[in-house]
Amino acid sequence: MAALGTLVLSTAVMTQAHAQAKAWSPKPTQPAPYVNGMKPLTKLSDVLADKDPSVSWRHKVVDDQSVKAAWVGLKPGDAMRQKLVQDHRSAFIVWEGAIEVNIPGQTPATFTATKGMMVQVPLRRPYSLTNVGSTPSLHFEVHNALRVIIYPQPTSTAGLPPSPEGYVWFPHRYEQPDSFTSQGTPVSRNFLADPAGSAGTFVNDDRLFMTAIRGANSPVTPDAYFKVSGGDAWFVMEGQMAFSVEGLDSIVANPGDIVYIPEGRFHQPWHYGAAYSTGILINGYRAGSRHWSETQPPVPPINQVRRGG
Repeated sequence: MAALGTLVLSTAVMTQAHAQAKAWSPKPTQPAPYVNGMKPLTKLSDVLADKDPSVSWRHKVVDDQSVKAAWVGLKPGDAMRQKLVQDHRSAFIVWEGAIEVNIPGQTPATFTATKGMMVQVPLRRPYSLTNVGSTPSLHFEVHNALRVIIYPQPTSTAGLPPSPEGYVWFPHRYEQPDSFTSQGTPVSRNFLADPAGSAGTFVNDDRLFMTAIRGANSPVTPDAYFKVSGGDAWFVMEGQMAFSVEGLDSIVANPGDIVYIPEGRFHQPWHYGAAYSTGILINGYRAGSRHWSETQPPVPPINQVRRGG
């Protein structure tokens, strides 16, 4: 695993690494595979290469047990119908075009999101997206992997998308939406308008976490780590981010590119070069533990480790 440098995530996240207690963790004997069509590096240029700008589309990028995320392109004038996510917050990053966001209950209820804007939607809060520009729009949507999408009740099921396999659309009443202040963060953040002021945690839900990590010229440290409860995804907002990932050559990612590391693989992210860069770290656990490497004894205490044992 190449070690050109590494990223100091934040005072709260990484500087406590060596203060933690030591333990034995289950780690795959072979690097965890990339499954469900996921890749170590999803380059935005590759995503767009085969897309017809006159057609709306969706391109899956992350699909693990914690997070599902995809690029979504909307042709001019097209809209994503109003929906709500039952028990989890959702978020998206606008990257091209002009998207009208409607979230009833907030002030203003409707605003236009352009490149670099991050938007989060509280659970059970209806929202809709419309491309109001003259060119195709592009946004990166992020959901908890267990999210259940429901639709405000019309007079009939006409116009609803097909129900999930094995299910039917069923009319019901539901609990009240989450508040806009429960997490102490705004619904939207314009990153490109204020990169320095936009760093830090954006989504801080129990089962969805997104934080903007900004820096330059990262120092070299030995702090490679792996996760045991889902992988990490990184969305590059500005500059270049680099990654060492167990079993792979070093990765350099540009704005709009996404890097994914499955659970169980050692990895190191860092800010590449002297200029400022920012990566949006995305995972399913705001308090998810990082497991840092330690010098291994010649003989472990047991031959087999069973998860949950």
